[in-house]
Amino acid sequence: MDARLPQELFDNIIDHLHDDYASLRTCALVSSAWLHRVRTHIFNRITLDWHKSLRGRGTGFSFFARSPQPSLAKQLLAIINVNNGQAHKGNRLGSVASSIRELFLCEGTGTREWLAQDSSLSVLLQVLPNIHKFEVRRSAASAYIAWKGLPLQLKDAIQSHVLASATLTQLKIGSLLFESLSDVQNLLGACRSLRVLEVDHIGFEEEQVAILDGDGVKSHGEEVPYSATGTSLDRLVIGPRTSPALISCLLHRASTIDIGAVRILTLSISGDFKDFSMLLHATHALEELEIALVHDVYLKEYWSLPPFDKFNLSKVPRLRNLKVTVDVLQQMDDPLPWLCAVLRTGVDPTSPRTQNRIKNISITYSVYLPAPYMDRSINTTIFEGWREIDDVLGGGGQEQHPYEELESVKLDFVLENPIGFGIAPRFLKELVLDSPLLREKGLLSIKAYDTSK
Repeated sequence: MDARLPQELFDNIIDHLHDDYASLRTCALVSSAWLHRVRTHIFNRITLDWHKSLRGRGTGFSFFARSPQPSLAKQLLAIINVNNGQAHKGNRLGSVASSIRELFLCEGTGTREWLAQDSSLSVLLQVLPNIHKFEVRRSAASAYIAWKGLPLQLKDAIQSHVLASATLTQLKIGSLLFESLSDVQNLLGACRSLRVLEVDHIGFEEEQVAILDGDGVKSHGEEVPYSATGTSLDRLVIGPRTSPALISCLLHRASTIDIGAVRILTLSISGDFKDFSMLLHATHALEELEIALVHDVYLKEYWSLPPFDKFNLSKVPRLRNLKVTVDVLQQMDDPLPWLCAVLRTGVDPTSPRTQNRIKNISITYSVYLPAPYMDRSINTTIFEGWREIDDVLGGGGQEQHPYEELESVKLDFVLENPIGFGIAPRFLKELVLDSPLLREKGLLSIKAYDTSK
């Protein structure tokens, strides 16, 4: 091919096709000079699961077939082996394995479970040298993957090869049931360069913290000592239905995770406020905080806690962005007083006029409007306590107040009505929201979105 144009130009064009796999496959046939760039997109993220691994139905056997189709893991391993053989024969493009940067292992449910049965998976993990993001979870979060039920070869490949790789920066695990906290401690201890950790639906058969090495969890107000061999996380996500024992593991003195370095924290809360409070107060470098109140949260538990076990935003002085998501579809308690109490902690009691660094606050309400949307009392009662929040954020008429650096307060309503679309404009028109201070400063914006089908 006449290469009168620089290769960088072709690479840029191929990059624009990163999610168009049909076009990428065509580009791979044009020129060997294009092939390396195409591979970086085609093989960038690999997802392995059961229903794509076997053809046919049921167990994957056809009535007339002599043997089942090979699993995706086995097929991918065969491709890598063939490609490695070509590389030894002078192919300058290198191995396909190095192009795989993200790997997602999706476990099936019931008869479609495959992680423990696929013997080629542990071999595959050992030949992938460039994994940046690794994810393991079940397709349906309602059931756990028993960690003790996985083969030792697979668990060793995950811990010794994938997690211990210097290239791994993101780890996402979900729907996993561990025997004890030491299992998670060993997994996280194997990570060398982890920057993002996401967990959800994590459970333990035994939640005793005493099984961990070291001398216990830090007390309130005590900083977590950083280990020179530890991992400085940038982002931590604690998803729904995760045992609070995991927080104890992360805050344990023997943990290799430096919680104090976390800049972005996401918490899905349905209870156990004390544990989440300890985690929040340990993130001294926190800049962005997102809190999601799950629909079955029991807020009365929060009010019964002593003050030092409640959320205190003054403990995270670098916080700039705060997002709160409230699911009121089945809400028993009004979450507005809780939100107001949390925002009040942005005021340092020892220095009430000292400004915090919070610039943006986003509040999202998921609201269910019952058919046929005749009872509209929710429009006038849902934010009866907002005036108190307006006083806190607006400074109550004071010239100097802690939220002086505030730039925006966004209030979004996600509406669901079983009778159809078109209710958002009427909802906004009828909504009663008393917020004179924020409106006067031009900080408040209100939007509604109709998600009905």
